[in-house]
Amino acid sequence: MTASVNTRICVIGDINVDVITLLSGPLQKNTDTTSVNAITLGGSTCNIAVWLTHLGVPTDLVGAIGDDVLGTWVITQLQAFGVSDASIRSINNNRTGTCVILVDETGARSMMPDFGANLVQSVDGELEQLINSSDIVVMSAYTFLRPESRKFALDVLECVEKAGVRMVIDAASSSPIQIAGPDKVRKYLSRADLVLANEDEFAALEQGAPGDWTSEFKNLIVKRGSRGALWLKLGEEVASVKAEDIKVIDTTGAGDAFAAGLLSQLCLREDWNNLGDVDYAQSLLVASHTAAENCKTLGATPIV
Repeated sequence: MTASVNTRICVIGDINVDVITLLSGPLQKNTDTTSVNAITLGGSTCNIAVWLTHLGVPTDLVGAIGDDVLGTWVITQLQAFGVSDASIRSINNNRTGTCVILVDETGARSMMPDFGANLVQSVDGELEQLINSSDIVVMSAYTFLRPESRKFALDVLECVEKAGVRMVIDAASSSPIQIAGPDKVRKYLSRADLVLANEDEFAALEQGAPGDWTSEFKNLIVKRGSRGALWLKLGEEVASVKAEDIKVIDTTGAGDAFAAGLLSQLCLREDWNNLGDVDYAQSLLVASHTAAENCKTLGATPIV
């Protein structure tokens, strides 16, 4: 299905240049390990925006890049994917965010980010206006989990709540959740209309939580990798799907592609409070399929 042209999604957050290394085997320290290397667009929210655009969903991407050669390259790549760069700001005397990603022979990845200009963002009148004109705002919890950008994340959430539009947040990563404090992160995420978390992030959020903590979430999607995904509404499971059986090359960005696939279906449905069984299942199936397509290639963006 094609998204309604009347739906406007605003995606706010990180834009990175990813340096991905697909290892041929276990990493050999102090010597060489043969690999396949690639340089691609990255950053969780950037990946979501690229996939949404690929799926035909009108998308505004809000982010920051440095005034460097990588920032110029990012703009050319976004244009190649058809993503508007109208709300991308170049920050003087800053470097564009980068992330080194090691992918082992099973497709699992370890990430080493340098956030760069992603830390220099703030809410102004222009962004407020963009949020007010949107139907859905999407962020990654990475912005909240970093002390340097936490105020920005909270300011965006406050603007979204005032505007009365829907908020979707991806839980980002398990280790930063533990460092920031699961209780603090749960309180932040529970203000969203929909939250996505993988199993590691779910386990991190669960630490020190009451037994019924998921009931505080309007909609919580749990991404379970090769075991599929399930949907919790106010703590009750309403749908689950199996993962597609594919040969996994690289899992980098699979969760971002999943989010884009899910949103491509939810933006067709006006009332998220009254979704039916078919709505839940169809949305999860498209999300899982999009994630599977992402895992078939190196990097976090679609093949065009």
